[in-house]
Amino acid sequence: MTPPLRFVAVVAALTLCACVDSADGAGNETEAGSSGTSGGTTEPTTVGGTAGTGSSSETSSGPSETSSSSSSEGSAETGSTTGEAERSACDRLDAFVVELDGEAPAEASASVDAFVRAMQYEAHGLPLRCDDRVVFVATESGSVAGDFNDWDPEALVMEQPVADAPLWLAEAEIEAPGGLYKFVRNAEFVADPNARRHGWDEFGEYSQVDADPARSHHERWPGFSDAVEPLEPRMVRVFVPAAANGGRELPVLYMHDGQNVFSPDAFFGGWQASTTADALITGGTIRPVLIVAIDNTPARLEEYSHVQDDLGDGPIGGLADDYADFVVEGVMPFVESRYAVQTGPASTAVLGSSMGGLVSLHLGHRHPDVFGYVGSMSGTLAWGTFGLENETMTDRYASGAPAGSVLYVDSGGTGPCPGGGSDNYCDNVVFADVLRGQGWVDEDDLYYRWVEFAPHNEAAWAQRLPAALTDWFPGA
Repeated sequence: MTPPLRFVAVVAALTLCACVDSADGAGNETEAGSSGTSGGTTEPTTVGGTAGTGSSSETSSGPSETSSSSSSEGSAETGSTTGEAERSACDRLDAFVVELDGEAPAEASASVDAFVRAMQYEAHGLPLRCDDRVVFVATESGSVAGDFNDWDPEALVMEQPVADAPLWLAEAEIEAPGGLYKFVRNAEFVADPNARRHGWDEFGEYSQVDADPARSHHERWPGFSDAVEPLEPRMVRVFVPAAANGGRELPVLYMHDGQNVFSPDAFFGGWQASTTADALITGGTIRPVLIVAIDNTPARLEEYSHVQDDLGDGPIGGLADDYADFVVEGVMPFVESRYAVQTGPASTAVLGSSMGGLVSLHLGHRHPDVFGYVGSMSGTLAWGTFGLENETMTDRYASGAPAGSVLYVDSGGTGPCPGGGSDNYCDNVVFADVLRGQGWVDEDDLYYRWVEFAPHNEAAWAQRLPAALTDWFPGA
């Protein structure tokens, strides 16, 4: 049994058990480049226009009864986990409150942020679970309402254990699996920005206490930094289908521009990849698949390009090797340690759009022993030749494409070609022809799709996502 926690106030000690959640930074969710897949930078098309950005996730909700679930609970700690694995998160919260009471107010904010970040990488994450008790952690005052208290905004008021420290806690007895909840601040229901498990319904984004074996859900890993240098840390998001909650090993799809992969609040409604996958899985059209969405940063063009190019302000780009190695050496080992997944190229896919499509092809070429399925939607395949004369991705594949890979390539737009077209149409036609010339066979290991006049944005890519998922992961 977990011993009672000592929820220390300035004057008195109370018995408590606690939980904490954070997103991109400890205590506050701030998503780098969340204004779109370009991270604030427009990207070129073959006619010199700008590309759309992003993909989608899910939004905020009111007191709804929908739930989601997570398969990471109880997994081993990894190199991303900050803190002492031998001590429970509840014991660590207990000790932290005592330490915080002795700190100067000027130091308290940084200490709380660091503690919240550490708790986000605990086995359960935020909120914390202590047997049948759940501790909610926040950095602002308010209350907690959820299906465990009939969404009563006054039933569970958070308390500040240390005066002048930005830490508020609330404890409730909730049997596992706990359901949905939100914080209530100034009469407004808002999702816990630090909760690991979350989802969206008609009321917007909601937070979830535990994984629910009967429902799919999303999880987030803020400030992820395993093997990221020389690049910057970023949020990693995961869609966990209900089929994973029983420990079933699933294939994995890795996607870029993670801010836009799941959230319906993303540009043009985003990709809404989890909504699409859930519907296809439920209908038996595809087999269950775990989707990992890696956020972009303001250095998106640099990270997603294999060579430099010049868009008018001097050379830019060429860091795709670093990004690819971050995915393979940092993100993938973490995912494989936290979730029940199949490994090897036959069970691993990578997909992106525009510059994300370009870097997906780069990942497939650099790591053919890792990715058996490689997809590019409206890929910016002319990169390298907009202002310079560097190798394009088509040149690279013409010199030696990764044998054994199954490729998905598409675009919208139309011609005339060469020298015209939209949505990178002409460059993708040429790329598909190069693959055919090297022995790739349509509807076998090459899936080429074209939707005439389709624009360069998330809504268009979301519409084509079912085709890619069905080509790669057909149902039994």
